[in-house]
Amino acid sequence: MKKSISYLVTMILAVSMLTMTGCGKTEDPGTPPADVISPENTAESDTTVESDTGSDTTTTYDGSAMENAVTIRIGQGSSTERAVTMYSNAAVHTMLDYLSTDMTLFPANIYEEEEGFAAQNIRGTYSRDDEITVTDIKAGELYLFGDGQLRLYFRDVTGANMTATPIGYVEDATDITEVVEEEYAANEDDPWGVKVYFQITKNM
Repeated sequence: MKKSISYLVTMILAVSMLTMTGCGKTEDPGTPPADVISPENTAESDTTVESDTGSDTTTTYDGSAMENAVTIRIGQGSSTERAVTMYSNAAVHTMLDYLSTDMTLFPANIYEEEEGFAAQNIRGTYSRDDEITVTDIKAGELYLFGDGQLRLYFRDVTGANMTATPIGYVEDATDITEVVEEEYAANEDDPWGVKVYFQITKNM
């Protein structure tokens, strides 16, 4: 009995100390939206079903591309739509199957200033049949890596020498470097740690 009382008193004191030390912190931002808690469960990235590499929709890249397959807006409050051409390969077809024709908020939790990309790890098993070695990257290009990381490059990268699946590119990326950097700076205090928000809409 004495041990139980002693344990209870210790727990009360510990909770009190934690409460006191937290007084100087900012207010609790509340529960983040579902797409921030688990971006891998949002429409554009919930790919828990493995792609069927034997089906017609998962054949390897034949050189064709789908213009304006999706549009993106960079930032939650942005109204500027940017068309994205996507390559007709297995990974892209899997991705498109899970994208919605309604606008979907896509939070990028990874931002690499020096390497020039914003990214998010997306759930699912994608074909890697179309992986290539990429030497140089242009701003606005999208790549999917073997670990499921989807990257949008917002600046040119020379001598990257990486292995990835080309996904597509923003058709007009003339100002993409400045826009992504500005959105990152404006979002530095995001309560859920999102680096850059994107709004994505499928047009097909």
